[in-house]
Amino acid sequence: MSGKRPESALRLLCGVLLSLSLLATGAAWAKGPLDRTEPGHMPPVPPGGYDLPLSPPVVQFPLPPQWVTIRSTQDWRHAGTFEKELSKACASRQFREQMPMRYRAIFKGEVLGVAFGHGLNLHDPKKQANRKLIYLFRNGDSTGCTVVSITNEDLRVLNNAQPAGAAKR
Repeated sequence: MSGKRPESALRLLCGVLLSLSLLATGAAWAKGPLDRTEPGHMPPVPPGGYDLPLSPPVVQFPLPPQWVTIRSTQDWRHAGTFEKELSKACASRQFREQMPMRYRAIFKGEVLGVAFGHGLNLHDPKKQANRKLIYLFRNGDSTGCTVVSITNEDLRVLNNAQPAGAAKR
């Protein structure tokens, strides 16, 4: 029997120490997260609260780079010529942007997709585009697609792809 007494005393001592440590940490757990910090540690919430989003929007793939190529204060309806046949082709996905909204035009707050007649960002298997025009797509990814054409002021395109340094005589 004398061999078991030190072992039981050791168990009793471990049990007492464990219960004391649980009591000490239990008091800290009973308090809320703000009670555990010292006063003045965190600044107060602004009067209107925080307007920041909790996290950035989650997308499956990162968005490709996007460039604003045209910026105007006028209405997009007055920017160029409405293309009825190309709008029908756009609704049937035969004339569309390769990457929607890769190039953008902003008219009075409305954002339109841009494709160039010479082929940049343009899917045109029937070759309906005029290479000297810029095409604006409103609702380009739906059957309610509207195509507006405007003239391109790029000299290389207007001069039949001559280098910029070469002048006509």
